[in-house]
Amino acid sequence: MNPLPGTQPTLRQLELFVAATQHGSFAAAADAMYVTPNAVSSAVTELETVFNTQLFIRRRAKGLTTTTTGRDLVEHARQLLQQAHELTLAIGNRDDVPRGSVKVGCYATLAATIIPELWSQTAQRLPLVQLDIEEGAVEDLSKKLLHGHLDMMISYQVGLPAGVLSQELFQASPHVSLPESHPLATRASVSLRSLEHDPLILLDLPPAGDNTLRLMHEQGLHPNVIHRSTSYETVRSMVARGFGYSLFFQETLTELSYEGLRVVDRQINPSLATEPVVVSHNPAVRLTHRATAVEELIISMFESS
Repeated sequence: MNPLPGTQPTLRQLELFVAATQHGSFAAAADAMYVTPNAVSSAVTELETVFNTQLFIRRRAKGLTTTTTGRDLVEHARQLLQQAHELTLAIGNRDDVPRGSVKVGCYATLAATIIPELWSQTAQRLPLVQLDIEEGAVEDLSKKLLHGHLDMMISYQVGLPAGVLSQELFQASPHVSLPESHPLATRASVSLRSLEHDPLILLDLPPAGDNTLRLMHEQGLHPNVIHRSTSYETVRSMVARGFGYSLFFQETLTELSYEGLRVVDRQINPSLATEPVVVSHNPAVRLTHRATAVEELIISMFESS
């Protein structure tokens, strides 16, 4: 896919082409880029002329379907646009002060206790850096990390794909959450065997659900799962209402659910294996100066804890 002699694609053409692939139509891409649909269509047509190939299959009722050549171009275009962005920042970064946007993924259940502090520390120590935070499941975030759509991610180590480079931040210990009315809520610690036949409200945001069940099966237990939820706070609220118990790795500083009902957290006896919380990046993608600064900041936040 070589350009025709004497012609070269422009960054703007590539930018509008990438927007069209992301949004699936010229109209939607135009709205996102604050231009007219004709401007997006013209940019794509010009690229097709430059490369002498078809980038989209256009269907009036179904929008755009990217061709094989188009999919190949979009990856190269994204890299080139990112490099152009980095060049702009580098030219204005003569004092070596980190500046610009850093994309950080965070496993959703960890975000509430990590991201606010990271945001505060970044504002204080890296004032010219803008954080772009994305929360989600480890599987989804990992794919974006491997494809270069995230600079780094914070998650439990379990469930991470092979090949990512991780730095441990701290060890998380699993604990049991019980409703205040539960007969075992007055004890300092609780055995999982004593809860085996109780209803379990399972946090099932991958990989949490599978990991919890694996830990219990390793103890020879067969939990009675009555409900699964991807929401940490929904699970806590269900527990507070007395519908069952749950297992969590992350801790909160409040005993109350969203509804104002008490949730009692108790240590597990005998204790289960801890799980590392890590910050990871893709070693195949070189970290920018500002991303390196944010990663170092994240690590420093937990060095004294």
